[in-house]
Amino acid sequence: MLEIHPGNETYFYDYAAFNMMNFFEFVSDYYFSGYATHHFDGFFLDKIPLLRKLKWREVAQVKAVWGELQNSNLNLQTDNTLFYSLNKKPYVEMGLGVKNIFKVFRMDFLWRMSYLENPDISKFGFRGSFQLTF
Repeated sequence: MLEIHPGNETYFYDYAAFNMMNFFEFVSDYYFSGYATHHFDGFFLDKIPLLRKLKWREVAQVKAVWGELQNSNLNLQTDNTLFYSLNKKPYVEMGLGVKNIFKVFRMDFLWRMSYLENPDISKFGFRGSFQLTF
């Protein structure tokens, strides 16, 4: 079974997808993916007096996936379907964000670090999300 790695072409941040990857862009037979995030909890923004009152919190993240597609499955690609394998190098995207905007919103600035030569891609973008924290 082939894995179609989840991409996200919307303007909403998706925690479970690669936000700078197009839908159906990469396919693998077997793969390894990882996600790391760090919440700074105001370490940088609390140094600025006006931003300290807003209580915004910084977030940094990196997402990566590496996989391979066997030659027998590469033959499945026809003229009307276009997908890529991750045989050359891993797909990596990074992001910086600010959460706790009006206590419910989060904005992320994301950029794509690899496979920049693929057609119809975005190298960087903004994504927003709605987040309730109890």
